[in-house]
Amino acid sequence: MKRNLFLEKVNENVFLIMVHRGFWGGNIIENSVESSKLAFRAGADIVEVDVCQTSDKKYYLFHDGNEPKLLSRAENFKKISSMEIDTSEVYNSIGNKSGYKINTLSQFLDWLPNNKLANLDRSWEYWNDVDFFKILAKSGKREQLVLKSPAEKEYLDNFSKHGTTLSYIPIVKSKEEVDLVLSYKNINTIGLELVITDFQSNLLDPAWLEQNRKKGLFTIANSENLGSEFNLFGGLNDDVALLDSNDWTKFVQLGIDVIQTDWPNFLFQYREKIGQVGE
Repeated sequence: MKRNLFLEKVNENVFLIMVHRGFWGGNIIENSVESSKLAFRAGADIVEVDVCQTSDKKYYLFHDGNEPKLLSRAENFKKISSMEIDTSEVYNSIGNKSGYKINTLSQFLDWLPNNKLANLDRSWEYWNDVDFFKILAKSGKREQLVLKSPAEKEYLDNFSKHGTTLSYIPIVKSKEEVDLVLSYKNINTIGLELVITDFQSNLLDPAWLEQNRKKGLFTIANSENLGSEFNLFGGLNDDVALLDSNDWTKFVQLGIDVIQTDWPNFLFQYREKIGQVGE
């Protein structure tokens, strides 16, 4: 059986901490080597970064839609050339030039320490590109990487052709989506990212979750708050944890194995606290 570094780490902790776009703010830019360094220093086990391609097919760490904020331009990242990106200074959180440039995917992988884990998000539209997977293979760090996508047949078909040496996690909203994913026997599915609107969701059925754990599938929940239009996990989010309840207890009670957050330092403090209580 293929080694699962993610599951090994899950079994060593109460839960794992995955950090959304790294730990950023001020002059530290999201989706960067710098934000990833800070995420690990703040207690993260996994850093999540977004992948995007330029008009001339070069891969970078970027979440398209953030061009006005980070590049002070309206064009979508995918329509901009790598030459323009490489010569563009990124703007910081108060709208000033930061002195940083956007990292290429290769730069990030070259930097990623051998003992650290990363989730490459939003790469699913490139899974029909053999060159994308060659970049991951060339890094020599495939065991440290996991790729995510919505549980859609197009993405699963492409991943089953080109991504069989990598770990995969689907973003699921129903058991039917889970069944679809698991029907692809040559995809190395290692976990499930659960998106629920309320706690009556059958995705939280304890017997079903335990059955999945026995298959080697861990569970991920998003705690980050993307704004008032979003509900990623039954109304629970970082804001609630930090400002109202001062903890992430509900996630732990539900048996979530990986919590994705924008605030790794506080979540790490919470994990340390409950770990000490349990000793």
